[in-house]
Amino acid sequence: MNVMRVAVIGLAACLPVAAVAHGQSVSFDEAAARGHALYHGVIALDGPAHVGGAMLPASAGACVNCHGARGQGGIEAGVKVPGISWRMLTQPNADRPAYESGLHILQAIEGGRSAHGHRLAPPMPAFALTDAEKEALSAYLQVIGTEADQAQGVLQDHLKIGAVLPLQGAGRSRGERIQAGLRERFAAINDAGGIYGRRLELIVEEAGASPDSVVQAVDRIIEQQQVFALVGSFLPELPAASLQTIKRHRTPVVATLGVPLHDATERDLTYLLPSIESQLRQLGGEVRAQCDTEKGLYVLHAPMPGLAEVIRATVANTAGRAGALMQVVQSPAEALAVLREPTERTVIALASKGTVQTIRAQMQGTAAPICLATLAAFSGLPQPALNDSPDASTMIREVVGLPLPVVALSSDPAIEGDALWTVLADVSARILAEALARTGRVVDYEAFDRALHSLQGFEPINGLPVRVTSQQRHGVAAAYIWRGVSHVRTE
Repeated sequence: MNVMRVAVIGLAACLPVAAVAHGQSVSFDEAAARGHALYHGVIALDGPAHVGGAMLPASAGACVNCHGARGQGGIEAGVKVPGISWRMLTQPNADRPAYESGLHILQAIEGGRSAHGHRLAPPMPAFALTDAEKEALSAYLQVIGTEADQAQGVLQDHLKIGAVLPLQGAGRSRGERIQAGLRERFAAINDAGGIYGRRLELIVEEAGASPDSVVQAVDRIIEQQQVFALVGSFLPELPAASLQTIKRHRTPVVATLGVPLHDATERDLTYLLPSIESQLRQLGGEVRAQCDTEKGLYVLHAPMPGLAEVIRATVANTAGRAGALMQVVQSPAEALAVLREPTERTVIALASKGTVQTIRAQMQGTAAPICLATLAAFSGLPQPALNDSPDASTMIREVVGLPLPVVALSSDPAIEGDALWTVLADVSARILAEALARTGRVVDYEAFDRALHSLQGFEPINGLPVRVTSQQRHGVAAAYIWRGVSHVRTE
């Protein structure tokens, strides 16, 4: 964490500083950094807090909850909460005289009494502070709300940005492509002068192959490397323990790559691509509109935990009177066994590229047009190219669900396979940079969050708008294309 020494000479002398914490002298900057963590609830106070006769747990004592990220104050439980920046506290106002010294400020925090000795109104607690906590909060009150008060990872000349990526094993190519896309965009931003004169420094941690390794990587990059934000990380599903770390440190997680099973709901977490749930909902609507589903559905899907429940919730009711038959298929041979007999059912195939190719070949011999629906998130981008012309040699109508609008893919006809991840990483980096630019020189979590949610209609690629709201936690919308004799439209 970087908390720069306040520019106003002599403020430190106005506050009582214990100068000794755990038997060792600490600098002003170190004390202010600890005060920042206490104020924001990253670390809890040692003792409890009291409101009237009630004792609150130490974890409930985070000052930010009422006084705001910049000490600006606000309204809590219908009560006006005063601002507590140094400038505000040392100036009189209509409600109270000025606090004359840091000692009086600490007495207000500990004893719950105002500058003129009156008891502060609830819900202001009274705190039992240790000497080290007094020193830390005293130092931090001198910088809160100033340019010296920056979020973790925001330094004088650079910002530390992290990514958790698979760089070994089966996901290595994807992870390397993402890393290359992030580094290339960061380099271009830095060559152009950075963001408010700060360059972007990318720190990458290996995700590993298990939820435990992801938890360890997220802990390292946030708590040890102390990055400001994560961007473009390949985290299809975020372990609960990692989400707790992110929420405790208030680390923004921006334009995460990978496709989660369910729509994200956590405000600290945004994905670039919509969930499987969202994509299936879009795909199901298109199948209902364009396919004869009265003859029923076959849904052949990979053995992915939780996928069957999402299918039932999104597309199973697409089937007509004949109903939907769901079958797990792990290989092309298993798909062939299911479709050995000709069928007039619409087939939704959520499986690997090879399995989908086998299903498509098996269906091409039918005498009447039938529908095949797939998701690129499982089987990859369709081949031939996205803008293929109608093919009269096949009677299959095929709809391919995409995790983002076609414009992002058609901008470069050479995009295929893992090369797509370089493009997605570039988009993620552009979203982060735009949000930082809108945040301003002083970077705190609340201002960044507002900036991120202001990107309604921002286009990191021409024709590709980004939209993140409290309800929608993915940046781009699902889309689809039609192929074959009934190639009716591309959206």
